[in-house]
Parts: sequence; structure tokens; C-alpha cells
Amino acid sequence: MTEDLPYLGVRYQIKYHKCNLDCPYCIANWQESENLFNNERFQAIIRRLSGLPYRICLRIGVGGEPFTSNEILEGIRQICNSENSVYGVSFSTNLKASWINTIEPFLDSLNTAKLGIGCTLHDTMIHDIDRFFEKACLIKEKGVEIFIGLVALPDRIAQIKKYHERCRDLGIPLIMNGLIGKIVAEDGKPGTLDYPQAYTSEELARFKELWHSPHSYKMLLEGCSTKGMVCAAGKNYIYLNHQGDISPCSNIKQKLGNILTDPFLLQPEDTICPVSKCWCGNENQALRIVDQYYERSRSLRIIKRRPGIPEEDFYQGYNKNIFL
Repeated sequence: MTEDLPYLGVRYQIKYHKCNLDCPYCIANWQESENLFNNERFQAIIRRLSGLPYRICLRIGVGGEPFTSNEILEGIRQICNSENSVYGVSFSTNLKASWINTIEPFLDSLNTAKLGIGCTLHDTMIHDIDRFFEKACLIKEKGVEIFIGLVALPDRIAQIKKYHERCRDLGIPLIMNGLIGKIVAEDGKPGTLDYPQAYTSEELARFKELWHSPHSYKMLLEGCSTKGMVCAAGKNYIYLNHQGDISPCSNIKQKLGNILTDPFLLQPEDTICPVSKCWCGNENQALRIVDQYYERSRSLRIIKRRPGIPEEDFYQGYNKNIFL
């Protein structure tokens, strides 16, 4: 039984860089990246992960749109329909795919009790917002651990507040990513403001009321330094690249081996974070402070507050903002 095994969070970056949208604020940078996805290697890595003596929470991607690849969907289907060490597997989708022809048949073909999906709301590109939310509700009804995600664009706070209320009424978490870098203008040139440091104090205050968790807010918007913080990276969390190379996280380049060719050995102790910023919403979840305040789910992005903790305590224990 996987319940008796030690927890291991895995972020697996498959280098699939194909998408059916072209968002000007894309933080995955798929337009500028070569598609290095290799299905044979993908399948081999999934088989290796599935047999490890850990209770694995697996996050596949990001970088492209999974519903444009039957090979990726087949790999996820194999994980969900097999008895293996992976108790949760998740990915993100923009939900542009057809519900009848693509999404529903996929969900009906697998055990959704293992599945997590982040539905990314790109409302500057997808104009039928009602249909987007309809699809999200249908996915939830199928038993998937679901959240709706979007990028915290400062000029759309009023609209995001409406989405927040809509998600609350539907019982679906709204989990935002901070804006990273410069927004591409309509003329194709990058803007002058560099985020997240360009968020104003007023914007930060308004987003704080809407943010899913104080942890994510402290990391992604306030830009708290992670240097010196205790982290599970390398011990109970790993970053896996498309070739199977293992490192504690994407910011720490120390190689722990290759999952396909080497014995699987993790660090015996926690990592003291050597870097100042961790702006990936998947990876900063490995910080030990998360386990102090939250319960984990079968999706790396979804954490739930422990009951009985005062609101102000959730913002304690973090380092100062790196911009200060």
C-alpha cells in the first residue's frame, strides 16, 4: 500500500513545447523553446517512477498543451489505471480542446481518483468564458482534483475578483501565478515593467485578498528570499528533466543521477536553500514551512490550510523580500 511509503513530490519537465494558444504573458516560454519531447523516453521514465518505493505526487509539465498530444495522454492514462507508486498525477490545460471529442473520452478512460488538473484561464485568448467554467465543472464532477489557474495581470484585478467569486461559488480553488518578466505589447515589443518587482503596493494589497494561500502569495508576489530556508528538495522532492536527470529542484543544478541509468538515491537530509528566489508555484511547495501550515493533496499546486491556525501566523517564518 502506498499509504505506508514515504512521500516524494516529483516535478517532471517533459519539454513538450506545443500549444494551441499564443499568450503575450506566457511564463512557460514555449514559443521560444525547441520541442524536445520524446515519447519512448517519456514512457520509460513513467515506468521507472511507477515502481519506486515512494508515495509519489507527480506533476507533468509545464510547457505546452497536453490535450494536443495523444502520447502524453496515454502516459497519464497508464499511471491512473495501474497499481503503482504514483498516488497523484497532475497537469495543466487551457481547456480549449473539445469536451465531447477529446476531454470527456479521456477522463472516461481512466481512474480519476488519481488525477489532478489545473485549468488555466487565458481570458485574453479564450473568449467563451462561460464554456470554460462549464468544462471545469464537468471535470470536477468526474472526480478530478481540480483548480482554475491564471496569471495575475495587474490591469485585470477587477475581472480576476469576479473569477474569484465564481470559483468560490463552484467550490473550485482559484490558484494564480505571479507575472514574471515583461508583458509583450500589441506591437510585439516587450514592455518596460519587470515583474514581479513592478507590482505596486496597491496591486499587492488587492491581490492578497484574492490569493489562494499565504505561502504562494509570500513566494510569488512578495518575492520572499528562500536563501537559508529549510526545504525537502533532494530528500522528499525532486526535479526531473526530459532526459531523466534528477536534481533537487530546477534552481539547484546538483545532479543526483539519472532515473533511467543510475540507482535511485536521494539525500538523507533536508536542503538549506542556497538561492534567493523560487518563483515556480510547483517547486516552492517543497519548502518545509508548507508542512507546518498546510495539508498536501494529490496535486502539487493544491495545499489546504491546517485548521485552528490564526490567519496572521500563515504569513510568519518567511525571509524578507529580495527586492528590499
